[in-house]
Amino acid sequence: MRLTLDIPWHRYALIVALAEKMQGKGYWFGKTALQKLVYLLGAVYKVPCGYQYSLYIHGPYCSELTDDLDYMNALGAVSVDFDSRVNGYSISPAPGKDVIKSKAEEFLAVHQEHINKLLDEFGYMKTRDLELRSTIVYIDRAAHREKRNLSGREFIQEIHGIKPHFSVLEIESAVAELEAKGYVGRLSGVRLKVY
Repeated sequence: MRLTLDIPWHRYALIVALAEKMQGKGYWFGKTALQKLVYLLGAVYKVPCGYQYSLYIHGPYCSELTDDLDYMNALGAVSVDFDSRVNGYSISPAPGKDVIKSKAEEFLAVHQEHINKLLDEFGYMKTRDLELRSTIVYIDRAAHREKRNLSGREFIQEIHGIKPHFSVLEIESAVAELEAKGYVGRLSGVRLKVY
């Protein structure tokens, strides 16, 4: 009997590549940003990242991604360090990064365009902005799966009920931005322009 291992190299390489690219652009990259960016990469750009998300306090979250990040830190492919200036963790590439990336070169090459687009459109955002946008996308996809037709007002109210620390105006602005890019509304049947 031959033993085969199903090692998710593409997931590990994605974490490393994001750390490297975010650092290269001079963007802050912490644990929450990683969660939201990987979620958006899968939900918006249809990249098969291999993670299942649930909605938590700060938006979409996947415990497997947290475990993978810890593993990459332990292997020396990324460094996860506490930064007291922002009271959070920063993720940066580490010397072992190239070994991990080499294990999933094809995956990274195939999805390079989408990864770059993700970082151009979302990478510069503060964690708070990523939290709101990823939650909006998550609820839009949930409405689609559940076959719920919501008016724009109902959709905004649902987001506000989940994220009351954002004003209705902030939510409307973020929804309008995502809708203009075609990232929400068309799949779920949400009629977003009707406020």
